Amino acid sequence: MNLFDFVSKMTAGELAGWGLIVLILLLSIVQISPLKLNPWDRIFSWVGQKANGKMQSQLNALSAQVREMWINKHRQTLLIFARECRAGIEHSADEWINALNVAEEYERYCESHAVTNGIVKADTAYIRELYLQLSREHRI
Repeated sequence: MNLFDFVSKMTAGELAGWGLIVLILLLSIVQISPLKLNPWDRIFSWVGQKANGKMQSQLNALSAQVREMWINKHRQTLLIFARECRAGIEHSADEWINALNVAEEYERYCESHAVTNGIVKADTAYIRELYLQLSREHRI
């Protein structure tokens, strides 16, 4: 009995099953071989993209919201600190260090993302000048 006789006696379901097995073996051999073809990687990547597409867009939207909250928190911290300084409220050395670190982070973010920060920039300059003055007078 040759291969043709063997295949001709198989049902359609058996043929489909053996065809699937041969396809899986072929794709696995190509995946393992030193060729740059990685069919399993591409298939799983495509399935993953289809399955996670909506979740990825929601994650991007959430990331934008978190970034906006981070910007607003830093902006408010600097504005409140400058207002308290103008009102004569004294701050500890730790509060000064925190305010200066927040100012540096905020300015670095604004530079890298082309964000304008007019009033905050003026308040940051005021905070730095006041810090230098108080530091010279040994009041911090």
